Amino acid sequence: MTSLLVQAQGLLTTDAVTTPEARRCACWLARAALEDLVREQVEARGFGAGHGTMRSLLTCLEVATSDSPDLARMARYAWLGLSQAAHHHAYELAPTISETRHLVGLVDDLQRSLDGGLVSKPAHQVE
Repeated sequence: MTSLLVQAQGLLTTDAVTTPEARRCACWLARAALEDLVREQVEARGFGAGHGTMRSLLTCLEVATSDSPDLARMARYAWLGLSQAAHHHAYELAPTISETRHLVGLVDDLQRSLDGGLVSKPAHQVE
């Protein structure tokens, strides 16, 4: 588990979670952890991530995990949700505690799934 994700989860276990700022901070940390995870997975599967945007990396992850399409969909859903939750607009409410826990939990689930042996060899490599 990355230290960013541990920090996000740590914020959710303190009294600070009742503040909108702490929930947004947890979302920022979880989003950064997710971005690192996606980049690592894309590179581990033999695709050069380079300086691609997160949207392009999510598409690469979709191709790289074509045998498990739900993983890429979950990553995209989590990233979009975390991105929206982390940004502050005067006309929007901060994410609720349960929304924040759900989104951070998705990143944890993704990390466990992707680290759980799904990285074997690049998806595009032929034996």
